[in-house]
Amino acid sequence: MMELFLNLKLRTKILLSFAVLIMISVLTISIGNYMFSVSAIKKNTTDFSEYLIEQIGFNLEKRTADIEQVEFQQFRNTNISSWLMRQSDDTQLELERSIRINGYMNDLLYSADYFLSVMIIDTNNKQYMDERIIAKGLNKAALDSFNVELLGNKRGKGSWHQGPDGVVYMMRTLYDIPTNQLVGYIILGIDSNYIRSIIEKVDDIASGTVLILNEENELLLREQETNDLVSYYLNDYSGEPNEAHNVTFQFHGENYLTTLIATSYSKWKVVQLISVKELTRGTDSIKLWTVLTVLITLTVGFLLAMFISKSITENVRLLLGSMTRFSVDFSHKVIVPRSRDEVGMLAEKFNSMAEKIEELFNTVYREKLLKQKAEYRTLQFEYKALQAQINPHFLYNTLESIHSLAKIKGDDEIGEMVYLLGKLLRESISKKGDVIALAEELAFIRNYLALHSIIYGDKIQVQYALDETLLACQVPKFILQPLVENSIKHGIEEKPGKGIIVIRCYQETDDLVLEVVDNGIGMDEAMISRLFDGERYGTAEGEGKHTNVGILSVHKRVQILYGNHYGLKVDSVPGEGTTISVRLPMTDGE
Repeated sequence: MMELFLNLKLRTKILLSFAVLIMISVLTISIGNYMFSVSAIKKNTTDFSEYLIEQIGFNLEKRTADIEQVEFQQFRNTNISSWLMRQSDDTQLELERSIRINGYMNDLLYSADYFLSVMIIDTNNKQYMDERIIAKGLNKAALDSFNVELLGNKRGKGSWHQGPDGVVYMMRTLYDIPTNQLVGYIILGIDSNYIRSIIEKVDDIASGTVLILNEENELLLREQETNDLVSYYLNDYSGEPNEAHNVTFQFHGENYLTTLIATSYSKWKVVQLISVKELTRGTDSIKLWTVLTVLITLTVGFLLAMFISKSITENVRLLLGSMTRFSVDFSHKVIVPRSRDEVGMLAEKFNSMAEKIEELFNTVYREKLLKQKAEYRTLQFEYKALQAQINPHFLYNTLESIHSLAKIKGDDEIGEMVYLLGKLLRESISKKGDVIALAEELAFIRNYLALHSIIYGDKIQVQYALDETLLACQVPKFILQPLVENSIKHGIEEKPGKGIIVIRCYQETDDLVLEVVDNGIGMDEAMISRLFDGERYGTAEGEGKHTNVGILSVHKRVQILYGNHYGLKVDSVPGEGTTISVRLPMTDGE
């Protein structure tokens, strides 16, 4: 590898050295900026997640406290505790006791829309139940979550547990306020949507899964148990400390970040599970712009490196060229150094040496040298004459220069027109074969119509109805341009109002059909016949009808390539529009 590098030309060595240095610098800066941006996005998103779940915890604490307060106020105001303490074998007294307790439960049940069921259990384990019609069976399900020992340890503090789908239970012990005597237990069934709405509001503005855990690290909303990610977290991480923290774990090969916030007195723990991939989804655009910046910077740097390396080695190139010519025929053209560096001084010395050597051989080889110089100058003149001819490549490069100048001066519309014209010219001089893919032909037409859209403004509207599966089919090059030009020049341009051009492609049996449809002035049958009249070539009638001749040329070209079964068909209604169809065989890249 080193030997290969040493054998390279001086200009190539300098160019490669500059390119490597530029690439290392640009990649280092770009990757550093990208990593810094990703890190900042992760931190900001994590901080935002902590803020959101803090708000969830605050709202959850408030709503559950409000529910407990409503129940407690109802219990205190109704003096129901005295009836719960009255336990007797007297049937009449027991009946009145049941009526009072059921009345209390009914009032409590309908005091809020989100209360679905109420159950009271006295100290003798006698049960009193009330529930809404739409919530039948909830009280029986509540007994599965009832734990006397757990409620007793809480001393009147509410205990929250999940119930069947759509229900959350609040349980607590009931104490007589004056005597502080235990009189029973209450289980209140609450619509889980009242709790879930807190999470749903956050889901609208943040990604991830939000979990609510009670003091026993039990999930409050039952429907979340079906989530595999939630189950994995509950089995492995739900026993984490109650203080706020962030933990990262892997699930199914993907990294997840957990943000946990505990409410006051550790009554609730709110957890958000966020996919790190989802967390950094905003970095895709940064990555794209980083890649684009790297490519653009490398391109500009490479061009600058080419210019610098060329300027540095220009004297060497001139000296080498002069020495090569001198070694062949002893003819010397004085070198004009581009700089006064060491190589420039060497070129001046070579000029002096060559002049002296040329004088020594001048006498012997005068006639031969004069003849050779004459021939050489003739070839030089011919070469320069060829160079002076304006060819398509020169025109394309000139258009590129005009486009850049228009951009610099702020003439964006002119710049866009010159740019599109340059693209069309490049396509026309490309070395592609006579047959190309339909997708390439459509790309040329899109540029052609984009140029006309700038010229005509809103007068032309273009629509495409393309079968994407046919874009790889091979078609003759520039087969659509004469048809589109005909639609514009002889259809839309002569008709007031907005013109519409529709370009279609579809398969009909084993043939590919291309259509160019316009809503122009249309043609009668006589005009359609003249379009396919080959005798009009070169006649006075045919002069100035380049597009019409182009249509006939396309028709003949298709028939020569594929046979008389294929070609053009024109359908037109005067005043309504024209449809030109091209029928081609279905051919692939081969």
